[in-house]
Amino acid sequence: MKKNSNSFKLVFSNFETKIISLFVILLLVSVVIFSFKYKKHVDCDTSDFYIVAENFSVGEVIEFHNETPNATNWKWDFGDGSPKETKNHVLHKYTEPGIYTITLVINGFCLKEKKIQIKNHGEILDRTKLPVIIAPKIAAVGQKVNFTYKYYTNETFSWEWSFGETGQIDNTNEFPNYSFRTPGPKTVTLIVNGEYKFKTSKIIYIKPRPAFKKDSEMMLEEGYTYEKPVEAFYKPKGNPKPDVTDKILKTIPTRSRERHISEFAPDISENQFELLLHQVANQTKEKEDFSKYICGNYQIPVIKNGDQVISFEEFCKRIKGKEIKIESFRLTKDNLNCIDGFTISYKVKGLIGWTED
Repeated sequence: MKKNSNSFKLVFSNFETKIISLFVILLLVSVVIFSFKYKKHVDCDTSDFYIVAENFSVGEVIEFHNETPNATNWKWDFGDGSPKETKNHVLHKYTEPGIYTITLVINGFCLKEKKIQIKNHGEILDRTKLPVIIAPKIAAVGQKVNFTYKYYTNETFSWEWSFGETGQIDNTNEFPNYSFRTPGPKTVTLIVNGEYKFKTSKIIYIKPRPAFKKDSEMMLEEGYTYEKPVEAFYKPKGNPKPDVTDKILKTIPTRSRERHISEFAPDISENQFELLLHQVANQTKEKEDFSKYICGNYQIPVIKNGDQVISFEEFCKRIKGKEIKIESFRLTKDNLNCIDGFTISYKVKGLIGWTED
């Protein structure tokens, strides 16, 4: 009787072990399946797709984007009977005006729809035929800048480059280089294969040269040898003859002279301009206080901390309410004495000390 009892216990123990093992295996399989499904899970409530178009016109290349996390397959229907597309980023053209329903199915079950209206605006340029200029955003006066480009057709045989300083074609090489002579924003244009309707452009901001010593200072340091005695440069004694220029200016009506002078912006030094910027930072001045110096153009380019270009209006917003420390500063002006941009290197004070903005 005792032997049978031990056998029963042994069989029951083996059965219990098998049940536990089976349970563990099932649990592991469930975890694997759940993990696999979780990785492929798409939140349909928050997923969306984006349409990028300039005019929504017949013949225009329109872009469709979807960046849904965990999405692995896509099926686009553009509502015009064209073949379906199966990528997350696709391009499409409509050949007829009308209202179309775009449908996107993500991972086979998440359905999204949008309607767009396509109009006939006449001839639309095929943007894939526009060359793309490749060049640095910022350069300096006198620095050699190399230019290249991307073009989406196979054959190119002529190139017309204009670098925004002469108003003419400056170079006809495929990959030219150029040294800018004056600071400020420059519009570089390129026409490939003589197709003027596909002319493309890119704005480059040119910084002034680094500050050098004046010629007079260099001569004093190096020692200047006069070609004749200094006394020979002195004016002879006696009554000076009247200056012809003064005589001409006296004949100009006062109002006319004042109007001519008023065309020029008032002068301001770099130190004075820096002081005004500090006052913007501590909120005692606004961008409007600079209007007469920048001739009312709040979109002049500001090159900050070496490689970032923003508008003056945006720059004022960035420094407002902050404590700033200006390390270097250079102004550029046009022929009417209007400030048309400046280069600045500065830091702002934060919780851990001074850092670049």
